[in-house]
Order: sequence, then C-alpha cells, then structure tokens
Amino acid sequence: MLIKMELSDARGMFFAKTALKQAVTFNMKRIVLLLFAAVLMTACAFSLPGKFTQLADKVAAKGADFTPQQWEKANAQFEKLVQQYVDRYDKLSNEDKKEINAAIGKYTATAVKCGVADGLKQINALLKQVPSAIGSAAEGAKSFLEELGL
Repeated sequence: MLIKMELSDARGMFFAKTALKQAVTFNMKRIVLLLFAAVLMTACAFSLPGKFTQLADKVAAKGADFTPQQWEKANAQFEKLVQQYVDRYDKLSNEDKKEINAAIGKYTATAVKCGVADGLKQINALLKQVPSAIGSAAEGAKSFLEELGL
C-alpha cells in the first residue's frame, strides 16, 4: 500500500510539473508576442509622420479645451516637428510627405478654429521653406474643415 501511494504521488508530481512547464511556456510566448506588437506599434509613433499625426489627432480631439499654456506647448512641439520636416524633406518618401502635410493641415485648421492663429505665424514662415507642403497642407486643412462641416 505504501508503494502504491508513493507511485501515485510521483505521477501526480510529474503531471503537475509538466502542466506548470506548459503554462509557463505558453505565458512566455504570449508575453513575447505582446511585447513585439507593442514595439511595432510604438515604432510608428516614433517616425516623423507618426509624430505629426499623433499631435494633430490630439489637438483635434482636445484642442477646444486647451489652456493658453497647453497651446504654447503644442505649438512649440509643432514648430519643432515642422523644423525636422524642413530639415529632412529631401530624405522623406512621397507617402511620408503626404501624411505629414495632411497632419499639418489638420493641426492648422484646428488651431485656427480654436483661435490660436497668432502662434502659427512663425510656423507658416517655416512652411514657406517647403513649397509643396503649403499646397498639401492647405488641401489637408480644407478637407478637415469640410469634415467638420465648416
């Protein structure tokens, strides 16, 4: 009887260890896949078009409630992004330029709608350094305003 009990305990421990190993392996695979997906998603946000789009979306969603200090911060961030755009213009693909120009138009339209046009004068001076950006930004602003029904 004692021998049977030890044998069944040994089997139970074996199955418990096996189940634990499988659970840990499964969880590790899930964690690795989730981390990989998170890295891919954040990689898009770190690209210049991603940064422009992220800022434009944030301002479009919450800009009406921004304080003057928040607008100053957003405009400073936008100005830095525009300067990066001007500096890297020749290295960007046409698709990236199109995405950035649409985000510029969206940001500008939101800022004008919220009455922050004064702070955008310096940014518009920077945009004049990139001739094709002005037309595309205007198109982006026009389409954004049409979506808003203005």
